[in-house]
Amino acid sequence: MADNVNVSGIFAQIMADTMRHVETQHGAEAAHRLFFELYSQTFAFLDREFGFEAVNRFWEYIADHELGPLEHLMRTRGFEGMEEYWSAVAAQEGAELEMHRTSDSFEVVIKKCPPCEWFKDKQLAHYPRYCEHCSILYARVAERCGFTMQYTPPDERTGHCCGLSFTRQQAT
Repeated sequence: MADNVNVSGIFAQIMADTMRHVETQHGAEAAHRLFFELYSQTFAFLDREFGFEAVNRFWEYIADHELGPLEHLMRTRGFEGMEEYWSAVAAQEGAELEMHRTSDSFEVVIKKCPPCEWFKDKQLAHYPRYCEHCSILYARVAERCGFTMQYTPPDERTGHCCGLSFTRQQAT
């Protein structure tokens, strides 16, 4: 009897090789744009095939398995660590952010979101709830680290993408 083919493992290797190839041949910015499109299409597939709850569970999985650097900074450096994380993300992806940190809170407003700008500039269809992943991912990590996060959705009037506001959880 033949062994089952490890489709997930093969796909993971293909994607890793593809991302590495695009970055080597075309630069980190091109690799980021490919990631944005793949991410969006993954959300769309899950929603179409299994409903929004599947998308939400996927976002929870990402928060639980892929955001270790953010979680480490939140746990060890609190609001200062959050500022460090989003500063690095902005520098790496080319985002424009407004950040404000106090001893009691940290707020980041995404003024220019690279994936959203990419979709808009290229007139690419994208998952309509794409921006909502920020709400699930970062709130889930924050909660594990003793913080509460308030999500502000994109606002076309101001031209801002989403906003995230963090405070320490209140003791119960």
